Amino acid sequence: MDSQLGFIGLGQMGQAITANLVAKAGLRSPLVLYNRNRQRAEKHSSKIGHSLVARDLAELVSTCDIIWTCLEDEKAVCEVFAEILKLDLGGKLFVECSTILPHAMCQIAQRIQDGDANVVAMPVFGEPSMARKGLLVCVPAGPKSCVERIRPYLIDVICRAVVDLSGEEPAKSCLLKCIGNVLIMTTIEQIAEAHVFAEKSGLGTKHMASLIETIFPRPPHTVYSSNMVSGDYAKGGSIVGVAKARTLTSQILDLALASRTSLKSYKVAVDHLAVAEAHAGPQCDIMGIYGAVRVENGLPFSQGGCWKEHEPSGNA
Repeated sequence: MDSQLGFIGLGQMGQAITANLVAKAGLRSPLVLYNRNRQRAEKHSSKIGHSLVARDLAELVSTCDIIWTCLEDEKAVCEVFAEILKLDLGGKLFVECSTILPHAMCQIAQRIQDGDANVVAMPVFGEPSMARKGLLVCVPAGPKSCVERIRPYLIDVICRAVVDLSGEEPAKSCLLKCIGNVLIMTTIEQIAEAHVFAEKSGLGTKHMASLIETIFPRPPHTVYSSNMVSGDYAKGGSIVGVAKARTLTSQILDLALASRTSLKSYKVAVDHLAVAEAHAGPQCDIMGIYGAVRVENGLPFSQGGCWKEHEPSGNA
């Protein structure tokens, strides 16, 4: 493929996506990488090969035709684009994969278009282990011609499926990502409650895990269930920390309120995030919802009972 690709943001998701782009996309030119932590970028480039690290954002933007961004949160996205938008963007195509709110995407898209460039908003569904296996679901929205330019990099490269919103405003895919978070959180909640019910009723989590794997053989159900019964949620090293998740879920509840939508089951899951943070701290993984449901039902937060409770700071 002839386009020169650049990629900004090398967290767990960014590393997984770039590894698949290098391995499967047939890139003629090395993938150009940028991360605020240059050492991380250099280490990752050495690992995946066929890539190089830009000195700064200006170098990456000036040398690349298609520029992907996959950043931690909306604040990071706004900070990065504040720098990018100072540069000459003529003819560039941006592919924004972070999870941000629709109104933020609207503002960024307008300024990119004012700079004679284009943008496809393409949030993804799936956690890092799924990204490493190329099992993400991508949701691109933006001009049809721009979505077509990036389509060769999607199925069988970084994802297993596409929910195609081409021709829609970029912010539409961000809205779908936010509403999709309702499905994710309530799924985690349901699996957590089922496992606790199985444990307390005497059935045990082993049989419940087998049922989940049989009825829902593909991720994310199997991933969530395995994380819970293995106790991985209580071993540190979060996929998504509860503090970050609570910020996003609060914003999504505001979106729901603005559209006069009641999300009762979602609110239950959101409340359990707060319980998980109280027990295990802000870096606890969102699967700590399972620990919260356990505590609510008279069980220890961790299955093994070895979890060291978080000691809150003096800040209420």
